[in-house]
Amino acid sequence: MTTLDRYVLKVFTRNLVLVLLTLVALYGLIEFVERVDDLIEHQAALKYYLLYPLYKLPVILSNTLSMAVLLATFATIGGFSRTSQLAAMFSGGIALSRVSRPLFMCSLLLALLALAANLWLVPWSSRESNYILRTESRGSVPQVEEVHDLYFRDGQRIISIGQSYPAKGVALDLTIVEFNEQFIPLKRIDAEKALHVRNGQWRLENAVTWDFHPQTRDIEAYARHPELIVDLERKPAEMLQLWDRPEDLTIDELLAFTAKLSSEGYDPKAYRMEVQTRFSAAVIPIIMVLVGIPFALQRGRNAGFAGGIVISLVIFAVYFFLYAIFAVFGTIAVLPPLLAAWAANILMTLIGTWFLLRVDN
Repeated sequence: MTTLDRYVLKVFTRNLVLVLLTLVALYGLIEFVERVDDLIEHQAALKYYLLYPLYKLPVILSNTLSMAVLLATFATIGGFSRTSQLAAMFSGGIALSRVSRPLFMCSLLLALLALAANLWLVPWSSRESNYILRTESRGSVPQVEEVHDLYFRDGQRIISIGQSYPAKGVALDLTIVEFNEQFIPLKRIDAEKALHVRNGQWRLENAVTWDFHPQTRDIEAYARHPELIVDLERKPAEMLQLWDRPEDLTIDELLAFTAKLSSEGYDPKAYRMEVQTRFSAAVIPIIMVLVGIPFALQRGRNAGFAGGIVISLVIFAVYFFLYAIFAVFGTIAVLPPLLAAWAANILMTLIGTWFLLRVDN
């Protein structure tokens, strides 16, 4: 690594760290302010006020990294241009590709780290922080019951689950409806939370039961139970895995679960889309460097940091608008998941390359 590489890399790294810390602090503060009311309302223990932002940190870093790279690129190249360092480099016969090489090398390293985080660390972070918010932070005041829209039939029962955590053996907002051979409801059980005990037995918390007359279908009995043991004859992996959010699964779990759904006749397009998104999102730092360099150069000596923020926000708005459009196309199967996940990256790469080739040294 030459002296020039070390110098450019030093300036870029310093800008990146400062911008990333600022964005993480702002993002974390906004996230905490939005969630602190829930923690206070449900009388969460003090430790969860600290654990929630800590578990959420990898997600925050992942969401802010690309923006930080773009701003750092703009601050680095813009700073060189504003202080005439870039003009001195060009007059000494140093090409733009030579100056920008350390930025691309650093962005490649960041892309590899982002890929590893997207495949394993970020899903764990999302799962744990969401688990704290939905379960451990409930305290002594129950949360508002959610609408059940995910269910499956299990023999003479229909089981509905609001949200699940298979690794912890926890299900939230559980509803069980039992029927006879004529599909007439005999009993209904609603529980705020279900915990797997052993061998398919579950402990229901804050459960409510209704017993119905098989002929008139009137309610014969009604009861509330602080705790209720129910034998569902299903372990967590057999009952809950269908309701894992795609973003909460590691890449190994995603691939295994996608294969399982396909073998059972389900359409796993959301999970296939998530797999491709994990890989496509990792290369965004490289694209941000490619796009940021020509925009910083076009501003010349006027390439201030405030202007860089505005330009970066515009670039991000355009990119994520494209990403959202293609993601919808992939979800509704208009486009294959591979093409839908990478289309926005391809378009932004072409745009950045076109602007970079038009730069007049």
